[in-house]
Formats: sequence, structure tokens, C-alpha cells
Amino acid sequence: MKRILFACFLLTASLTVTSVQHASAQAVTAASFSTKVNQMDSYIGAGNMTMAQSTFDELNAMMKNVLAVSKTSIHDAATPADAATHKTILANQVSLYRAIWKLKTDLATNRVVIHGKLVEFDATIY
Repeated sequence: MKRILFACFLLTASLTVTSVQHASAQAVTAASFSTKVNQMDSYIGAGNMTMAQSTFDELNAMMKNVLAVSKTSIHDAATPADAATHKTILANQVSLYRAIWKLKTDLATNRVVIHGKLVEFDATIY
């Protein structure tokens, strides 16, 4: 009985830690995103494609967090009109995310276009 209780306690503790880490990862601001976009652009300009790819991976995680926040905003909307506004923003974000995802295969060649799309995505962060 004690073993089962101890196992339940450990499971609960590990789930609580995971939830806290996940919630803090969702805090993406337009300023932090913009900084990361400019950092990636600098790496591409300097020819450091390893760091550019690493920074893109961070941007990708940030974009996924932004999309998750937008989905939550739809769910938590107080009125249908508010939900509709968030749905429009989410649709725009998804469209931009898909365009960026297609361009990621060659960051150097697609540098200008991908930077522009990332700036557009940044404008949708709230």
C-alpha cells in the first residue's frame, strides 16, 4: 500500500513540474521574438549557418507557443465576437507559419523572404 501511495506521489510531482515548465515556456513577447529574428538574420549574414539553424529552431518553438496561446485565447474568449477575432489572428499566424516552414530548407537563399514573414508573424503576437 505504501508503495502504491509513493508511486502516486512521484507521478503527481513529476506532472506538476512538467506543467510549470510548460506554462513558463509559453511566455513569448513580440520584443523577444523580434530579437531572435534579428539574431538569426545576423547569423545568416555572417555565414554562420549552424547558429542560424539553431536560432531558427528556437524561433520555431516560439511560434508554436504563440499558436498555442492563440488557441487558448479562442477557447477562453468571453464572447463569440472575441473568439472570432482570435480565430482570424490564429488563421493568419498559421498561414505565416506554414510559409516560413516551407522556406526553412535554405535559410541563406530565402533570407529576405523568411525575415519578412517572421516580421509579419511577430506583428500577430499579443
